[in-house]
Amino acid sequence: MSSNWIGRPSPKSQRVGTGWFAELDRAYTSKDGQYAVMTRPVETEWGQVIHACIRNLNGTDITWAEKQRIKDELLGEWRTAIEVFPDSRELVDEANMYHLWVIPAEMKLPFTIKGEEEQS
Repeated sequence: MSSNWIGRPSPKSQRVGTGWFAELDRAYTSKDGQYAVMTRPVETEWGQVIHACIRNLNGTDITWAEKQRIKDELLGEWRTAIEVFPDSRELVDEANMYHLWVIPAEMKLPFTIKGEEEQS
């Protein structure tokens, strides 16, 4: 973990919340006080995926570059994360929070922006 982050008590450690929120077992704030991030492991058919919730503490949007930096610093620059735009029936939009799903380290997506010859 980068020194830009401070570990905080998680919802799970404090026994607060319900559903997926209560399963968040890691919590961090950025040293500059701008971001809060919480994570939880999720067992899937792909293996263990890390669900990361990112929030800008002033309630504004977070740029792609900032989400990439946060993912790199807290979850690993060599890990792939996916931001999902769900089926409208599964949409939960109650907070200005972004969700990344970090896939297992050994897993690679079957597609990329770069061509195969550019990936090395």
